[in-house]
Amino acid sequence: MPSLFAQSELRDLIDYVEKGKRLDADAGLRMINSQEILALGYMANIVRERKNGNQTFYMVNRPVDYADIDASFDEIEKRSISSMVYGNQESQEDRIRRLLQLRILQDQTKEFLAFSPIPFYSENTKLEGTMGVGTTTGYEDLKMLAISRILLDNFDHIKAYWMMLGPKLAQASLAFGVDDLDGTVLEGESGPKAGVELSNTVSKRALIHLIQKAGRDAVERDSQYRIRKFD
Repeated sequence: MPSLFAQSELRDLIDYVEKGKRLDADAGLRMINSQEILALGYMANIVRERKNGNQTFYMVNRPVDYADIDASFDEIEKRSISSMVYGNQESQEDRIRRLLQLRILQDQTKEFLAFSPIPFYSENTKLEGTMGVGTTTGYEDLKMLAISRILLDNFDHIKAYWMMLGPKLAQASLAFGVDDLDGTVLEGESGPKAGVELSNTVSKRALIHLIQKAGRDAVERDSQYRIRKFD
């Protein structure tokens, strides 16, 4: 344990995570009520790197390649992405309870490839760079991503949507348990069109640059988290 956390109120939980032990509901409530965001990030990063090393995944929006679809529809093709909307007046206890219910379901079914916590926002909320501000804040969003990574130890991936986070917070999320950045990613250049303040798309090159500047290795995947190989 780094000396930075020697006096942390979460030091016993840090020790459990370092040893690969599973945390319970009481630990979840302590984490979600704690202001020690760096300790949460440290724990989440341990789980993240234990599962995926330094890799950060992304997917480019391309036309469907039907030649790449396995006609046998094997077991991996049946697995899905789970998400949970939060920030709509539910309690902290409700958030932890829902995460742990999902962990139990994953233990039983191994149904899910990834999990993404999504902040609630009204229909008129501007998405990019806000991630639900008005109901949640960037601080709260990083906490939710980190706690999801720590508690959902049976999920291979934690996904964040760069369009909701905005590029800077999305980059920071890679130190808080996130190993997959999703959103509209195009092969060529993209950017704001005339008369549009912010774009809802990003180029592959720009996203790779963002990931690499966070000290991570950018890895292109398909919809089932198979790594795309290039000639």
